[in-house]
Amino acid sequence: MEHTNSANSVSLQPEGYISVKLVGRQDFMSMEQVAKQCKELTDQIKLQDKPVLGLVDFSQDQGFNTGTNKAVMKALEEIEYDRIAMFGANAMLGEVTKTVIAALGKADRTKVFGTREEALAWLLMRDPVRGYGN
Repeated sequence: MEHTNSANSVSLQPEGYISVKLVGRQDFMSMEQVAKQCKELTDQIKLQDKPVLGLVDFSQDQGFNTGTNKAVMKALEEIEYDRIAMFGANAMLGEVTKTVIAALGKADRTKVFGTREEALAWLLMRDPVRGYGN
């Protein structure tokens, strides 16, 4: 199942995680749409009693503004998830994202990585308590 809003995409991957790809300049409305699509997939995953895992690709994102930041914070607060791995962010965006995540108290479940491979390795890592991963 895949949703798109302009060039952004949100899809449920066969490995069981939600993939979010942000393309171009984002604004409050585009991020609200992405969050709505993520919530729909999150609800489906929860019905299956599986962990909610997300991979967010910033590699083709062209920037955020204050409206975008507000929408992202709202989404991170409202969507119940087990882990989110983000990658491809430029250094400044990466630092801002880490600060927002820490402020929300979700630093243990939300991480920013330099590459997709690093992000996926952490995201799908087996958790001995919760059993995430393959």
